[in-house]
Amino acid sequence: MWSKDQLNYLIEKRKSENENYHQLNNNMRYNYWKTLASEINIKFGTDYSGKKCKEKFYGLVRAYKKMKKYVDGDPKGKKTMLGEMFFEEFKEHFWEKPRTNYDIIHDINERSRATSQATTPLNYSPLSSPPPPPPYSPPNIINLTSPPPPPPPSSPPPPSSLPPPSSPPNIINID
Repeated sequence: MWSKDQLNYLIEKRKSENENYHQLNNNMRYNYWKTLASEINIKFGTDYSGKKCKEKFYGLVRAYKKMKKYVDGDPKGKKTMLGEMFFEEFKEHFWEKPRTNYDIIHDINERSRATSQATTPLNYSPLSSPPPPPPYSPPNIINLTSPPPPPPPSSPPPPSSLPPPSSPPNIINID
């Protein structure tokens, strides 16, 4: 059975070494808990294993999270003795991986992207190409069935490059 002094020691050690803890790989974390258990055993005359220390610490984290839900009015929350006892200490979330400048920039960009996507049309895709331009149509189309419009009054008539049609074009209607 863990005493309050043992729990306080466990919490303080883990809290003071949090940044280092998150830089350790899995094997080194195993050794971290084993070493912490040895320190507690020497200091308090107990016989805890590294696994038991780790389980106890994360049990305290779970108790805090349940208590937090309880305080927030979430029906999944639960008032627990340990959650109540260490609630203020765990409010700092000291056990979580410290945020780097890159994490902060990532969060800012993610919020910005979420805001811009909320105002972007649903059919927009940043990876798609812009729509193709309209098909090319030459500026001067000669319409053989009707006379050309008169030229503007200030400009001289353009020289005709085609002879006027002698008869209407052959139009075939296929119905």
